[in-house]
Amino acid sequence: PETEIAMGKAADEQISQQYGVYQDKELQLYVNGIGQNLVSKLSDKVFPRYYFRIVDSSEINAFALPGGYVYVTLGLMAMVNSEAELAGVLGHEIGHIIFHHGAKQMVRSIGAQILSLGGAIASPQNAGQWLAVSSALSQQILMGYGREAEIESDEHGILNGREAGYSPFGMSEFLKSLRRKEIMSGQSYHSFQATHPDTRDRMVQASLLAERMSNEPESANRYRDRYLNRIRGLKYEGQKHGEDKKRYKPQYIDVYEVKKGDTFQSIAEKELGDKQKDLDISVMNGRKESSQPKPGELLKIVREGKFKKDKFLHIKPDTGRDSGLNSNPK
Repeated sequence: PETEIAMGKAADEQISQQYGVYQDKELQLYVNGIGQNLVSKLSDKVFPRYYFRIVDSSEINAFALPGGYVYVTLGLMAMVNSEAELAGVLGHEIGHIIFHHGAKQMVRSIGAQILSLGGAIASPQNAGQWLAVSSALSQQILMGYGREAEIESDEHGILNGREAGYSPFGMSEFLKSLRRKEIMSGQSYHSFQATHPDTRDRMVQASLLAERMSNEPESANRYRDRYLNRIRGLKYEGQKHGEDKKRYKPQYIDVYEVKKGDTFQSIAEKELGDKQKDLDISVMNGRKESSQPKPGELLKIVREGKFKKDKFLHIKPDTGRDSGLNSNPK
């Protein structure tokens, strides 16, 4: 563990520089609170401390570093539709850490001698070895850990989330949303590349496990409204660089309460001025294209411009078990 902690600490500094940490203290504390709640339910924490951070990237991704470091991107936060889904994703990444997937892959790619360096792994005198480690970690973030490790972490995320009081369907719901977005955009996510199991395959496995575990309705303990209230105003599409800044107008996530008679098309036309954005709204909210919203339901929509905090939507707290977080809007 000493080597993994030193590895994670040094790589964390690089990740923070590369991506940038999202500058929203309340949202960072909210995500960290969910993460620490999950960690508190582990029978063996393996590492003394865990860190959860939102990084400023539009990619839909979450990843972990050895030693207790977990990251979610702005793109992923915008894609998630409930606290239960986020708990499933964070639990999945905790799984990678406690099962030592990163360290095991490091040994396979570099050799076991790397672990003998202990806490000095990132020191100047080991600059050559650290370069190899740093490069291998970057590859892991991109490519994942292979089919068995990903399925093992999915299972851990579902079980860990259930222990913390969340619906076991959160993980499968997130994977369903991801799959719909993949089909719509023609690209895969979480850098779900060659070594990752197919999203559809993971979705089926996660659904089967959740069904075996659950005796509650699928909608129980999702904490959807609470999550949407927290991400209202979230910067959409992450940071822009150089020329991109000139081409893109700023956008943010807003929350819309469905009225009687609303359809995805009428909401798109009335709120966004473009009825062809109906598909974007349904996919973003994890809904099938054929479904329609229900009165009183909250939906994420993407608005252009900068979010004004005074325009606040008062949302009733979700009913159901409190996961140790304040369910009232701040």
